[in-house]
Amino acid sequence: MTVSLELDQEVDSGIDLHDRAFQIDPYPIYEKMRSMPVCKVKPGDIWAVSRYADVKYLLANPAIFSSRALALPYESDWLSEECRNPRLIGTQDPPEHGQYRGVVNRAFINSAIEYLIPLMKSTAEKLLSRFEGSDGVNFVEEFAYPYIGKIITEIVGVGDKQSLADLREWVSLEGRLSLSKPSDEYIEAFERTTLRQSKYFLEAAQDRREVPQDDLVTHLVNARVKGEKLTDKELCGMLSLFVSAGFVTTIQMLNHGIMMFSQRPDLADELRKSPELIPAFIEELLRFRPAVIATARIALRPIELGGASIEKDDLILALLASAGRDPEKFDDPNTFNLHRRGVKQHLSFGHGIHTCTGAPLARLELKIAFEVLLKRFSSFNCPADKDLDWINSLFLRGVDDLPVHFSNA
Repeated sequence: MTVSLELDQEVDSGIDLHDRAFQIDPYPIYEKMRSMPVCKVKPGDIWAVSRYADVKYLLANPAIFSSRALALPYESDWLSEECRNPRLIGTQDPPEHGQYRGVVNRAFINSAIEYLIPLMKSTAEKLLSRFEGSDGVNFVEEFAYPYIGKIITEIVGVGDKQSLADLREWVSLEGRLSLSKPSDEYIEAFERTTLRQSKYFLEAAQDRREVPQDDLVTHLVNARVKGEKLTDKELCGMLSLFVSAGFVTTIQMLNHGIMMFSQRPDLADELRKSPELIPAFIEELLRFRPAVIATARIALRPIELGGASIEKDDLILALLASAGRDPEKFDDPNTFNLHRRGVKQHLSFGHGIHTCTGAPLARLELKIAFEVLLKRFSSFNCPADKDLDWINSLFLRGVDDLPVHFSNA
């Protein structure tokens, strides 16, 4: 149950979500915020919702809280017209959301993800074979990016066209998106990579028109919404959403998994003995230290929430990572419990109509990668959280580089 503070004025927490202390370890700050569950934070004049019940309510009610907030970085007037690709599904409200999500759902049903398992295993094994004779690597550069990159580019039909360097540049910029206008240098780089990315997508779409395949791109090319095929902008927006959502977050969840193995070697030992527990490890990892720490909404009307008065058009951050540590929902939430009951009730893949369509794919990618890593290596050692260079983002908790030293199993 959410506690109402019955406030007469706005709650300004004084918390800056771009502060380095927050990036290194947001969880003590989340705990403070849950005592004033709906409060104002910096940068800007943004509401933040921190308790599980309130976050779930926010995500479950698109008639009150619009996902159009997430369109701001992609469709704002600080971008040139040719670079404003609508992020369909993720930024839409009903009824349009259902019409476009149905297109993707049908594509996933027709292109079952299980066919990717051999590719996942062979890619992971090949990448790890390069580590022979070395006890230290940059895990992000040498495993996470090429592993997820191979899978995602295969799904969206650009695997034989796009270089990993191009993809990494684009994804790195995506991970630093903000709701406020970025620097001119950032805009220039973002537009350059967006145009290059759109070229890859449109070439893949044309290839599928000429030679159809049983894959996601072919289904999107042939899909119809209200009797009309997707425009080039819609097609590019949908594919770029899939790549960014499925790429950045899964890479960072791989990183967080390695960090947990380093901090808790007993977990890695238990998973080696009982690999059937790896799916449970993934769910608890998603609750305990998710890569996606927040999402955004815009209030469509005035509403009281958590004792605060939110006005129409106010911007609101739903703190998914804080919800996962709410003691009103999860017992002993600051302890990583491999055998936790009800762990799948975490909100790290969202909730309601915007629950992540790619969640089954992400779970499978993580499961295969952790199986191969744990089988090959007996120990993992990486720097403590305080010694890592965390990405400065409102939405993502992750790193661009992760030095890892390991021992062979």
